[in-house]
Amino acid sequence: MGITFHHIATKFEELEKISSRNDMSKIIAELFISLDVEERQALSYILQGRVAPLFVVSEFNLSEKSIFKLLGNILSSKGGKYDLKGRKVKLGDVGEVVREVTEELGYESKGLSLMDIYESMWQIINSSGTGSSEKKANIVGELFSKMSPIESKYLARIICGELRLGINAKSVLDAFSNILQGDKSKRELLDRVYGINPDLGYVSTILGEENNISTTIFPGVPILPRLVERVGSFEEVFERFEEEFLVQPKYDGLRCQIHKYDESVQGESSLIWRKHLKKEHANGLFGESSASKAVKLFTRNLEDVTEMFPEIVEDAMAMKAESFILDSEILGWDHAKNNFLSYQETMQRRRKYGVGEKAKDIPVKAMVFDVLYLNGKDISELDTEIRARTIKEVVPDTTRGISQSPTEAIGEMSRLKEVFDNRVSEGLEGIIVKQKSGRYLPGVRNYEWIKLKKSMEKGLVDTIDLVAVGYYHGSGKRGALGVGAVLGAIYNSESNSYEAVCKVGTGFSDELLANISEKFKDISLVKKPVNVLVEDTLIPDIWVNPEVVFSVESDEITRNLKADKGIAGGLSLRFPRLIEWGRDKTAEEATSLEELMRLFSLQKKNK
Repeated sequence: MGITFHHIATKFEELEKISSRNDMSKIIAELFISLDVEERQALSYILQGRVAPLFVVSEFNLSEKSIFKLLGNILSSKGGKYDLKGRKVKLGDVGEVVREVTEELGYESKGLSLMDIYESMWQIINSSGTGSSEKKANIVGELFSKMSPIESKYLARIICGELRLGINAKSVLDAFSNILQGDKSKRELLDRVYGINPDLGYVSTILGEENNISTTIFPGVPILPRLVERVGSFEEVFERFEEEFLVQPKYDGLRCQIHKYDESVQGESSLIWRKHLKKEHANGLFGESSASKAVKLFTRNLEDVTEMFPEIVEDAMAMKAESFILDSEILGWDHAKNNFLSYQETMQRRRKYGVGEKAKDIPVKAMVFDVLYLNGKDISELDTEIRARTIKEVVPDTTRGISQSPTEAIGEMSRLKEVFDNRVSEGLEGIIVKQKSGRYLPGVRNYEWIKLKKSMEKGLVDTIDLVAVGYYHGSGKRGALGVGAVLGAIYNSESNSYEAVCKVGTGFSDELLANISEKFKDISLVKKPVNVLVEDTLIPDIWVNPEVVFSVESDEITRNLKADKGIAGGLSLRFPRLIEWGRDKTAEEATSLEELMRLFSLQKKNK
């Protein structure tokens, strides 16, 4: 019959109490060792609170409100009381509410297997049409009646998108390396596989079969975006690069991969989620073989945003190349003023409804700065210089939805500064400097690609991306808004912890604070997560689940010699100010402890 979901749920509860990434990985590895190929795939997705990889549209579309209504009806039929909203306020977790209610109902485990639950989750997702909400709720109610309270707790969390185990892809890849080698020595190999096919279920299928590992790029399957390093001065660029280098603009928009391909060309076909994907969910991405072309757009977080940007899809379809993968940045465009719009204005296009009307108000352009795949061939292994030249062959030089990002070879300091100043005067963030040689490295950050931002002119090398981990009520007018200031943290990848560095209260409009207050209602917690570290002097009024990323700048990074060096290395930000709220990044992509330490060192060097 296979492993039971009850066993999985007890392990989840164990994981929830652990903050050490190493300890988490050991427990995950122990779980995977006992599973067959399909169970490994299913667990890989469920650990992410999903049934398929992030780039596949597979949403439950069943709200916490619907689950509470379901439980309320059951309790009413038995003469019970059901102030479920009140219980949620008290317990701070939909899972704990469901656990408490199912205990009262006396539900016990009927031994449902992991695969039973996985199949049922797909039934929920694929229920559509008239009365679909009732169909979904009935499936959930039937599952609850066959589950122990602890199983129901985690099922409810998964459905509501609130699994909150503190587990990310890195933790799972660590576990896979442990299975393969007994340590983390296989991470480089696994990172490469995951980088070109970011599907943990797929990666799980290669455990014990290293000779069959494929590193083939498939259009339609996003690649992890390559990242850039920071330097603190123009002089350091020339210290890093001995030869002439390439320079491109640094945009502040939505990172986007544009895929065009033949629908008959598919990736790995043995993955379990494929057999469940309905055609309307697939939208042609993994449909039946045909000669028709398809276009898909993916963000840096692997989200499918194809339907949000019809003008880019139209341009991609019209381009002569038969197939391609383009790396680009989407930005709002003001045709009257002939310039780019702000990040916040661009982000208004990121919506599921009213796309057509908003497209008229805020047209966008995708500025292409790299080509990874062209006409059936993976060209990501070619040098950056060659790929940059290829842009002109693929992308027409027009002002339509898809445009070429200018690339210039530079070898002189005066010209580098001139180009930098020109880009900043155009309202852009700065420039990206790239080594001419070297292949595209998915998900990798090194000094072959460097960014120079206008913030360095103020003494701070770069803006800093923080994760919201709590908030303060504030007083007066802000008290009425619900949020007065936000507690920001950086991410420590070694310990898988979020370490608070400052309280941010400057740079927020009243309207934004009101919106933040509403958002925080959904992610507020009764107690501090085990992987959040904070000095006593910064403890917030309310904790929130670490998931919202925001950018700040400050006068400087400071080190408090009296502070606990185990929290953010004793570093904090002096006079932090909000620059952008709600960045297109996961919590793990926020500024890391290692990056903050480096920025601190660069700041001292530049003084």
